[in-house]
This record gives sequence, C-alpha cells and structure tokens, in this order.
Amino acid sequence: MTPADFTLSIPGATPLAVLPPCRRTKARVEHFILGIGGSILLMLSHGLVSSALFLCVGVLYDRHKTRLVRYHGGSVRTTPNLSTICFPSTLANMSSHGTSSFIGEFIILVGAFQRNSLAATLVALGMISGASYSLWLYNRAVSGNLKPDFLYKFSDPYGREVSIFIPFLVGGAIVH
Repeated sequence: MTPADFTLSIPGATPLAVLPPCRRTKARVEHFILGIGGSILLMLSHGLVSSALFLCVGVLYDRHKTRLVRYHGGSVRTTPNLSTICFPSTLANMSSHGTSSFIGEFIILVGAFQRNSLAATLVALGMISGASYSLWLYNRAVSGNLKPDFLYKFSDPYGREVSIFIPFLVGGAIVH
C-alpha cells in the first residue's frame, strides 16, 4: 500500500471540467464555468483528503515499517481509533455524500453532461471504479485476519497524531 493508492481517483474528473466548449453559446460557456468551479473545489478537497490519507498511511508505516497491505489486516481489533479516523477520509476519497469531494465531482459532472455526455459517462465509470478500489483497500488494510507477527507493533494514534488529523477531517467534510 502506498499513499498514492488511496488518492488514485479524486483528480480524475478535473481534466474533463477544463475542456473548453467547442461551440461558444451562452449555455455552453455557463456549463464550462460551472465545471471550472467544481474543478477548483475538487482540487481543494483533494489536497485535504489526500493529506489525511497520507497521514493514515504514515501512522501505519510508523507502527509496522511496511506499506504492504497484506500485513495490515485485522487492525480494527487492535487499533480501533485509527480505523475510525481513517474511515471518513476514505469516504471523502470516494466522494461520498456530505463531503466536499462529492460536491466538486457532482458540479463537474453536471457541467460535463451538458457538453459531452459520453466523456462524462466514462469519467463517472472511473469514479465508481475508484470508489470501489478505495473501499477494497480500506477493507484489506483494516479488516480481515489479524497478523500475529505484527501484533506487538499495533497501537492507537497518540494525542499529537490525532490533533494533526482533526483539521484535515473537518476541512475535507466542510470545505463547501
């Protein structure tokens, strides 16, 4: 598991939003401006969400000294607070409802469907596959069989680590 594995799908819709309209009608320009606004919101959200996910992976690496997913299974039993902290970041990475990522992607798709429905459909399928990958990765890293070789290395985040997580979690949820 690398930190980039978690943040794979968020910026995928941004190039679609910044494609200029082919024919310049007032409606097409308005959809283009809508897409640009959604793209900016998505980029701000991506900065916050990916930072929180990098922190999650950093805390796991600090404990285990490995980023391989197969060694992190079952950590929900030994580090429930870390699993609880990483879950909202994973939801925001999936652009779940109520997060700034969802609002940014939704605005981009609304603007894009008006201009090019085929490209917007392909991007929406990419968003769905990215969301399923995020859930799969979180499930593999947190659930599953407990690894007895790493049992002594598990510990919940310390106070300083939790205090670093809080601004990213709050910012990723209420940027809008």
